[in-house]
Amino acid sequence: MSFRRPAIDLDGEWRFIRDPDRLLTPETLPDGEPISVPSCWEAQVPDPYRIVTAWYRRRIQIPADWRGRQVLVRFGAVMYRSTVWVNGMCIGEHEGGYTPFDLKAGHAVRFGEENDVVVRVTNPMNAIHDYPVFGVEQGQAAEEPDPELSIAELPHGKQTWYSSTSGIWQSVRIEAVPTTRLGRLRIRPALAERRALVRWSVVGEPLAQLDAEPDDSRSGALSLELILRDPDGEPVGAPIRLEVADAGDAAGEVSLDVAQPRAWDIGVPNLYRVDATLLRDGRPVDGLSERFGMRSIAIRDGRVILNGRPIYLIGALDQDFYDETISTPPSRPFLDRQMRLAREMGLNLLRCHIKAPDPAYLDAADEAGILLWCELPNWSRFSLAAAARGREALRAMVEAMGNHPSIVIWTIINEDWGTRLRHEARDRQWLLGMVRWLRSEDPTRLVVDNSACETEETPNFHLDTDLADFHLYHGVPDNAVRWRSAVADYARRPAWLWSPNGDARPRGTEPLVLSEFGGWGLPRVSELTGDRGRQPWWFETGHRHFRPAGIARRFEKLGLDRIFTDLDDLADATQRHQFDGLHFAIGQLRRHTSIGGYVITELTDAYWEANGLLDCDRRPKSFHERLSALNAPDAVILDLERYDAWGGATLAAELTLSAYGPAAGSAGGRVEWRVTLDDGQQRTGVVSCGSWPTYGASSLGRVELTLPDVQATCDAQVAVAAYDADGVQRATDEHRIAVLPSTMRRTAHRRALAIDDALEIWQLENRVTALGHEIVDRGRAEVLITAQVTEREVAWADRGHHLLAVVRSREAIASGLELDRRVQVQLRRFPEAGFPGQRSAWDGDWVTSYSWLLPGSFPGLPRRPLLDLAYELVLPDHVLLGYEPELHAAEVPAGMFVGWVHAPAALVWSFPQGRGRITLTTLRVSPETGPVPTALLEALIQRAADSPRAPHTRETGVV
Repeated sequence: MSFRRPAIDLDGEWRFIRDPDRLLTPETLPDGEPISVPSCWEAQVPDPYRIVTAWYRRRIQIPADWRGRQVLVRFGAVMYRSTVWVNGMCIGEHEGGYTPFDLKAGHAVRFGEENDVVVRVTNPMNAIHDYPVFGVEQGQAAEEPDPELSIAELPHGKQTWYSSTSGIWQSVRIEAVPTTRLGRLRIRPALAERRALVRWSVVGEPLAQLDAEPDDSRSGALSLELILRDPDGEPVGAPIRLEVADAGDAAGEVSLDVAQPRAWDIGVPNLYRVDATLLRDGRPVDGLSERFGMRSIAIRDGRVILNGRPIYLIGALDQDFYDETISTPPSRPFLDRQMRLAREMGLNLLRCHIKAPDPAYLDAADEAGILLWCELPNWSRFSLAAAARGREALRAMVEAMGNHPSIVIWTIINEDWGTRLRHEARDRQWLLGMVRWLRSEDPTRLVVDNSACETEETPNFHLDTDLADFHLYHGVPDNAVRWRSAVADYARRPAWLWSPNGDARPRGTEPLVLSEFGGWGLPRVSELTGDRGRQPWWFETGHRHFRPAGIARRFEKLGLDRIFTDLDDLADATQRHQFDGLHFAIGQLRRHTSIGGYVITELTDAYWEANGLLDCDRRPKSFHERLSALNAPDAVILDLERYDAWGGATLAAELTLSAYGPAAGSAGGRVEWRVTLDDGQQRTGVVSCGSWPTYGASSLGRVELTLPDVQATCDAQVAVAAYDADGVQRATDEHRIAVLPSTMRRTAHRRALAIDDALEIWQLENRVTALGHEIVDRGRAEVLITAQVTEREVAWADRGHHLLAVVRSREAIASGLELDRRVQVQLRRFPEAGFPGQRSAWDGDWVTSYSWLLPGSFPGLPRRPLLDLAYELVLPDHVLLGYEPELHAAEVPAGMFVGWVHAPAALVWSFPQGRGRITLTTLRVSPETGPVPTALLEALIQRAADSPRAPHTRETGVV
């Protein structure tokens, strides 16, 4: 037995009226312009910002046979505050932009006639027009003079980063419901007990609200019938019939037996359904259906436990923004494809970031078997009003989204945004109270109090949480050492994860999950442009080095066409760079058995933020096919000591197995390794493992890989494959390394060199001597190599000599010098307030910086369009500014750009100085040793010695 409520879908065309001065009333509305619902007005109308207040209007015929019933106007979500009129009568208002609500039309309805539905919407976030806004102060500058709706105190999530989402952005419909009707069903699965608890309610509508005779739902005995259906739609057991007291509102809870539960699981989307029917004298008068899944989630001994077994969380952050529609998903098939792509990449979890997603998103995850980590949208400034709004928004999210089995984690606060946990006891006590309340409200999910991160001061922290998660951004290869060290520190469950104020409640069993990390890989601009014939609207968003607009012009201006065939070729190279960084970063995480999962930033590019595994249109990036092996339940990690090697040498690595796949814990196994050079030469070996690890990582110790000798620099692929005791291949890993001929340890062209290295800090003399060069005094030197450029060195170059300066500090070039180029030495990690990470453009830890060498400029070095882990040891701490590519392209064979091809800097700059020449480099060629540092130092020496004495071209600038 089932019942379907009569309803009219109001999705489609409405009329839209701007009211930026808030002067209009329902009686004075002009005709307006067409707009589609659902979708925010920012995605549809011209000049969509600084409107703040606008009106929607639609006329709808209400059937005459609805008379005697209550008419509900049901909204999926409206951003942010809305007031609704029907036929000029105000039927109610609602505040909150992420969750559903309904309003009773009551006496306002004209049955059998056309009805005028008007919605006024105010979203203060729409006052922002230049994105992103990172600081509270920047947001306040855009605020409308509305003391009740301060931007900083509204739950808004990433509306400050990408775009506001104003208006009716989810579906609308009108329903006819009986005067006594069902309320929402809330279903709580109890997998271990083989039952599901159904919380039901019945709402008795006062007849005085209706201008009609009562319908037949008000007479006769009232009862409720519940039918549980399995994933195939078949009934589970007999229907349950409950008598309902006919005295207005009623509620209760009933337990439904599930004798042989089919668990909802990762990739196994078993969905049950409860059909509820309200009956009068056995006749159906109202009905609802709700889906749910039989699944359990818990923590135990530092592991996440899904349906009784440990799992490893392999996730991606999802901002849930869309190229053209902003916050409204383009379609259900679009979402289904997105979930399929996520599974293809090996992901089992999406962290839907500080936003309540569209119901279709939740349905798509339920049906794909994808875990979801959902979060309360943040505000910017804590206050009593902000706290109250946050509590109500989270309550509404739990109520509206609580039946979806895919949701397994809630987060209350992200990165201390909107709170000051480090400084305010008030904020900490509020958060502790929210954790207690949320666990009581929804005991079927894990709760994260504050998803913590690094800051310029001390990290923010946890107070009481089910996951001791953390965010960490260190760009690879530039900061691979820092990443390795930071992950190792995190894996030890350090005290800094917790509040130092005596109010934290650690249990020691919270799984460690690195819940944000990653790097950038630019999308192909030609694909983004596609059939549009224009660049996307969001190219004009973003600031400085993360602003896409003008990238094609900058590509040519920076002379990158000397390295890449076109802009798409550059994008492909940045995507390879992105994958290499993820490969290294994930390998370090999987080496530690204490770490129970990770979340990559992020699933898709989010407009100017180009760190997605997919681009903004959900097109896979170039490494898509490689991700499933990287994001696998079982992993074998070959942690190489370095990614450059001498031919004929041995390369050491630590070997680790991490196992969470089926049949984990089987005895024995082996790992086979293979080194293959470009010319086909191979070396192989086998490492035995005594036992296969059980839900964790196990070190197999150190392995030494023997390399063939080579005659010229080439690449080698180092591959490992792990087999269990049954001979089943469980995991693979593969790396590219650079192999340089051992003959390059010594120079083939001996030079007479002078060295100036005070206190021998940088070991320049030892490095040069090891290469086989002759150390002489300045008078006989072909090149002076120095770690400090002073007036004496400049005068020496002015007289016609060659100077090679190894720049390892900002003081390496003395202040006040008059060089023939306006060179400035800039530390890459200098503090800069107002931006995420608080670092300079060239830092590279959040917005990736890309280093390059001009092909052919340094003979014998590995050929890389963008410098990768083979160059890890030489990547610099400083850059050289003042470099203008259009003027100095011939003088700079090595450089750096950032993000969307911004902020050009030089890493090697060789220019005339008087009658001589100065070559500056910030690349770390000493005291670092090894193949690439040695070959690069030798190439710089030969380049400086062979440089012609160019005509004097002074661009004097005081350093």
